Amino acid sequence: VLSLFMASTAKLPKLQLPKDDVALKRIVEASGKARDGDLKAAQQMLKEAVASGLFLPPLQRQVLAWWSAGQYDLLPLPEGDRKVGPPDSSVVQKQDDLEEEVKKLMRSKNWSRKEACSYIDEGGLEMEAMRAEMNHPMDEAFEKLKAQGPPQWFIDSMTSVQEKEKEETLSDAAPDGGYGGAGAPAG
Repeated sequence: VLSLFMASTAKLPKLQLPKDDVALKRIVEASGKARDGDLKAAQQMLKEAVASGLFLPPLQRQVLAWWSAGQYDLLPLPEGDRKVGPPDSSVVQKQDDLEEEVKKLMRSKNWSRKEACSYIDEGGLEMEAMRAEMNHPMDEAFEKLKAQGPPQWFIDSMTSVQEKEKEETLSDAAPDGGYGGAGAPAG
């Protein structure tokens, strides 16, 4: 998954940023809204910029592709503003958590790394979490029935069947009244 994360940024389209400062400012503002989670408003800002002629629709599609990959910092930072040093600890923590999830899936389901990464990329973990949070009314009903035990009619029918079986076994084992019957030796 870590390699998939790095590969996903490598496959992003190259941004053909406009030279106009107003257009760049609009892209930065829209990216800020997208980063904050307001994708609808961010996308609307891009649509308005395309409609007003600030930039062309291909740039809008490129920006949306970057946002969908989770990349919101679209403009390269000037040399003085670039961070030098270790990566952000939250990014490292996310990667470590993701790696742990991959290992856990590999162990629990006997999957290869590729299968586990594919499962995570397809949203399998999110689906499991959603199922765990969802209300399952039938499961609750079954648990309630299990806690109550079998119904009385079932208990009555089972005891009557057991009594009949007991009577049959007793009657088969009882003596035949003293005479030998068909199986007695002739004397």
